[in-house]
Amino acid sequence: MLKSNHRRLTLVQKLITSFALIGIFLITAVVYAIMGLSSMHQTVGEIARNDIAAATAVVTLMDTMHDQQRAVVKYQIFKQSEFKDVFYQHSLAFKQTLATLKKLSNEPDVTELFSAYRSYFTLADSIFQGTTVSDTTLKRTAERVDMCIDNVQRAQSKLLEFKLAAAAKRHSTTTLWALGLAMGGATMALLVAALLVYSFSASMNKLQRATHRIAAGEFDHNPQIPAGDEIGTLAQDFIKMAVRLKELEQISLDASPLTRLPGNIAIERTLNHHLREGVSFAMCYLDLDNFKSYNDHYGYIKASEILKRTGELIYEAVKIQNDPDAFVGHIGGDDFVVIIDDKLVAKTSQEIITRFDAMIPPWYSEEDRAAGAIEGVDRYGVARTFPLISLSIAAMICQPGSYGSAAEIATAAAEVKDHIKKSSGSNYIIVQGNHINEA
Repeated sequence: MLKSNHRRLTLVQKLITSFALIGIFLITAVVYAIMGLSSMHQTVGEIARNDIAAATAVVTLMDTMHDQQRAVVKYQIFKQSEFKDVFYQHSLAFKQTLATLKKLSNEPDVTELFSAYRSYFTLADSIFQGTTVSDTTLKRTAERVDMCIDNVQRAQSKLLEFKLAAAAKRHSTTTLWALGLAMGGATMALLVAALLVYSFSASMNKLQRATHRIAAGEFDHNPQIPAGDEIGTLAQDFIKMAVRLKELEQISLDASPLTRLPGNIAIERTLNHHLREGVSFAMCYLDLDNFKSYNDHYGYIKASEILKRTGELIYEAVKIQNDPDAFVGHIGGDDFVVIIDDKLVAKTSQEIITRFDAMIPPWYSEEDRAAGAIEGVDRYGVARTFPLISLSIAAMICQPGSYGSAAEIATAAAEVKDHIKKSSGSNYIIVQGNHINEA
């Protein structure tokens, strides 16, 4: 948003200034113009009070609906009551937001959304009560809710476009009549009126274009309307809404589709948050050894299942440590990250390795398990024998002032990881300053 060095006049103040300049000779034209501008001001106010609030409510509905879906999926996988509680919390937020949206809009799509969500909630509640519900039925019901939300969003967008078009049409009519009545006015009156019309028209056109571009996914678009008046305030609300939409999109795209663990954006944010807080913590870089040879030998389907199961066991091993600030992320491929209290890092690393080493052997054939290795070709095309998949963990103890950014931590961890991968079997290493603890 552009910023000026002086305070901008509001629409009413601009009108008062124009009255002073035009004088008695243009009183009739001014009266007509102020009626038209007042009507447009009411339209802008209505948009700010109702349409923006409704758009925000729709975004919240999308967010809370996705949170509920994730909670149901996690409950089906892990059967833990905490995901049930998470679901009901987001369900309550969804219902409250839906009630607010109902007050703002009487569209039939909102009523249909009420019905669709009741069906979804009934199915989800049945799952939590122990009733078996097919994934297809639950998915279709959730998709119906998502479709209804999309319909409400499209209806809100069309209504906003209609109001903007009506305001633009009303503006044109007001301008023509005002200019017709003011033909005999002074040159200054014409210049002031033209200036006011141009400023308002330009801002309205920018807002209209911004609406279309943000709706098309250009969340970084800035309508370039200076702050200070009602339209500037409305433009700021548009920008805030676009920023929130972009954040939601980034979170959705960042998560790993295989393990459903947070990705690189979330990892970097978490590390930088800990650095800003100035607390000691441990960042663990986890890497699977000999994974490529397994993938080449047994195929990507079984290899992907190993990655998925590895993500689950890492999450489970970290969860039992009862660290409320603990974080598990998936960088990509066979690389994972754990951020945890530095006092728990050794215990957590050992727990992860114990679980991993117990999980891996059944994924091999009896012959390969007995041999403790498989035959394959390395990246240089040389035939060699590869041991069973193992896990290397490079744990960096990050104390206040030891690292300046997430990138520095990641670089240091990568170097330590290369060192520990030279050892056979699953191992972990803890680096604190110049002191290294290896297991």
